[in-house]
Amino acid sequence: MWKLLKTNFIIEKTSKKNIFAFLFVALFVFGLAIYMENEDVGNLVIKKTSEFQNLESAVSQFQVMDATKEGGSSEIYQNIVQQKRLVALQRAATNMNRPDMFVDTAIDLAKLRDEAFKLDGYEEVAVYLPTQTQNVLETLFYDHLKELEFPIFTDSLSFYQFLIFLFGILGSVWFVFLALFTSGIMIDDFRHTSLIKGYPIPFDQYVTAKGISTMLIIVVFILELFLCSLPLIYLRGLGDASYPIAVFDGNYEIYSIAQYIGVCLLYMFCIGIFVILLSIILNVLLKNMYLTLFVQLFLYAFPILYPRIISLLPFNPFNYMNFANLLSGKSLDLPHPVELDITFGLLSIVISIVLMGIVIKLFLTTGKLRRV
Repeated sequence: MWKLLKTNFIIEKTSKKNIFAFLFVALFVFGLAIYMENEDVGNLVIKKTSEFQNLESAVSQFQVMDATKEGGSSEIYQNIVQQKRLVALQRAATNMNRPDMFVDTAIDLAKLRDEAFKLDGYEEVAVYLPTQTQNVLETLFYDHLKELEFPIFTDSLSFYQFLIFLFGILGSVWFVFLALFTSGIMIDDFRHTSLIKGYPIPFDQYVTAKGISTMLIIVVFILELFLCSLPLIYLRGLGDASYPIAVFDGNYEIYSIAQYIGVCLLYMFCIGIFVILLSIILNVLLKNMYLTLFVQLFLYAFPILYPRIISLLPFNPFNYMNFANLLSGKSLDLPHPVELDITFGLLSIVISIVLMGIVIKLFLTTGKLRRV
């Protein structure tokens, strides 16, 4: 088995498809860093300017011009005008390098937004304001910053801060990337049976070795993400691995950057095994790489296109493939909100892996998956 694994790995690492995939991953990381630099991602002045413009748009929905307590304006109008004032203060605090003022104002702003959710007319301006989930996460984040006196002004291109942005993007594309990469995992073996007829080992060992070598390539992809990010340590600094991030993991919690990355890596590893096994099964059933890819992407997109299915089938492993959205509590803002737990999500994926492993074993023992 070890010799077969070694042979497969040598073949895989020299494959044109794999070389292209390695280049794509490297270009993705470098391109993301260049994009963040050019767009000044993480700049609080730009962020607060955008928030201010959204509040301006919200105010424009009202005809009443008097926002004083004595005036005839609605409570939601008064609330939004007060939010504008606080956002303007945050912009000023950023320009004056006053992190204490910024954090205090952020906490007051979160309280105002919490009040706005309960006011009549909120639905008319909801599109211009953060969701309730986002507001709870921001409240938790800024309360934690104030309590432990963490700095608010950080370089988003320092190593650890960049990884947060990187894994946030990967959450949306990791499954799709792996589906593209593995969709033809057994197709060549079905088309060119002479490639495997000469192997002096049982076919089940060959299939196992094929899956393991593919998973090793995926692990190399993950390592490549870190290696390509290392130059940022020299260019922009290491950052702080203990810096807090507010997440929803079934409850609203504070994670350190290191914890957040650890959860993401665990999901990426499990999703890698999941996609490999799913590709093998679909290759056996469909005998076509493009149909395999279509089915995989359909299963991934179905809960996104029809979010009602998430609350009806919370154990569906495809609900948990976008781990970044999972940790940001996006499921709480759906028309039919559902609390997706990261532990339950991992359990769902692991159970699916076990079941697919059993299915593949049945294919092997019944002759469905065999040397042709």
